[in-house]
Amino acid sequence: MEEAFNPTEIKPEDLETVKIDSLAAVDRLIAEEFDLPLRPYSTDVRAALDLVAWDLENSPAPHFELFRVEEHSLHGLPFVASFIPDGVWGYGETAPLAICQAALFRHKQIKFDLLVK
Repeated sequence: MEEAFNPTEIKPEDLETVKIDSLAAVDRLIAEEFDLPLRPYSTDVRAALDLVAWDLENSPAPHFELFRVEEHSLHGLPFVASFIPDGVWGYGETAPLAICQAALFRHKQIKFDLLVK
C-alpha cells in the first residue's frame, strides 16, 4: 500500500507536469504509472474505473467521487473526479478524462495538459 497522501503538503516542485498530445498518450501514461495493461482509460469509462479499483486495492484510505456539474464547472469541463475527500479535483470534458486527471494527481503527483482533443 502507498503512504497516506496529504494534498496540502505537496510543493510545486513535487508536482510533475506532463504535456500530452493525444488520448493514446494518456492511456500509455496511465498504464505505465499504475502498472496496468494498456487500455483506453481516457475514453472508456469502464477502463477508467480500473483506476478506482486500483485505489481501493492500494490506498490506506480509499475514496472516490465523480460529478457532472455543467453550471458550476470550468468551461467545457463538466466532469469532476476526486480520490481525496474534500480535496483536489480532476476536471475533464468526459468522465474518463476527469478520472485519469484525478488518479494521476492523487497517486503519482502528475498533472497532464492535453494539447489536442
